Amino acid sequence: MLLIGGIYADQSRLETLRAWLGSRGYSAYSMVLLGNPTGTAAISDSAQVLADKVADIRQQTGARRVDLVGHSMGGLAQRDYVKFLGGLDSVGTYVDYGTPEQGDDLGSVCATVSPGCRDLVPGSPFLTRLNADPAVPPGLTAYHFFSESAGAEKNPLPGATNASIQSFCPGRTVSHGEEPIDGALQELIDSALRGAPLATGCP
Repeated sequence: MLLIGGIYADQSRLETLRAWLGSRGYSAYSMVLLGNPTGTAAISDSAQVLADKVADIRQQTGARRVDLVGHSMGGLAQRDYVKFLGGLDSVGTYVDYGTPEQGDDLGSVCATVSPGCRDLVPGSPFLTRLNADPAVPPGLTAYHFFSESAGAEKNPLPGATNASIQSFCPGRTVSHGEEPIDGALQELIDSALRGAPLATGCP
């Protein structure tokens, strides 16, 4: 499995999720997007790095397929990889969480200086291409998790199973940045990867 961080990723929180999944028996790897801060490079460039990382994991482990779990902009990069860089044949289960599938107006704040931010602006050429039908290639088992406490990530991903944390844990407040370390979301990711009915005890 490969975890992908988002724009301005908190690597300690990404590592917390990686370690938790490791404790559940997964062989979990992680990466962050290109740029300084992370995610400020063009998303398609990060998707190419992601493709190389998946190839490395497959070579190291002998696995035919690698599960992907991307947070925020990381989900856009992994979807670009799956749709346009030959990733479909190398990916098992696809999970994104906190991902603004249609973009986020916050991208306009840094769009003048950051290719990644320009890609994130709703209606950008990158997003128009990415969201052209089908948004998710047929045959890919895909999930989109989100928090109702957050913003643009609430837009659904067509072709995926879409579920909010709060649909399982009513009244729970989870900010965008807290998502990688939220216990309920971690359990939802785990059940998705196992192909089990989505469930969480809302820890």
